[in-house]
Amino acid sequence: MFHMNVAVVAILLAPASALRVPLVTAAAPWTAAAPCMRTVPVQLFFGKTEGAAPPSKQKGLEPAEKANDAKALMEKVKGAGKAGIISYIFWELVFWGFSVPAALFGFRELTGGWPDLSNQEDLGKLGAEAFAFVNFARFAVPLRFGLALGTTPWFQTNVVDKFELDKDA
Repeated sequence: MFHMNVAVVAILLAPASALRVPLVTAAAPWTAAAPCMRTVPVQLFFGKTEGAAPPSKQKGLEPAEKANDAKALMEKVKGAGKAGIISYIFWELVFWGFSVPAALFGFRELTGGWPDLSNQEDLGKLGAEAFAFVNFARFAVPLRFGLALGTTPWFQTNVVDKFELDKDA
């Protein structure tokens, strides 16, 4: 039974080409007593480690790269012409039109009443919900861009072409 479990684990881990594992090493006696953290590539079964992604890509995008990614998505929307811009505006209105009332009604259902701005406890609860809401809105940015770019052809044929918005007067 043990050998079968090892085989199952080997099959499941075989697609992984390289894994970077944090290695904790003891500090030399003449340095600080805290352990040092460094990342070392670990080869799993048949994978190669030389093609591993650089550490900056493994930890996720840096804030500057995230901003550049959002700008690149906005450039794609602009590049789609009037239909892309109309599609983006439509999906932004849909998102904010549904999410703000949902957040307000969610606050009412969780607390049992509407927020009282003169009450410090309600202001604290409202601040916590606003924090969660803003993080959700940031998380949904790629979804909104994807919806805008995905529905651009529909807006082109059903809005821009139908109402002849591409013609210059």
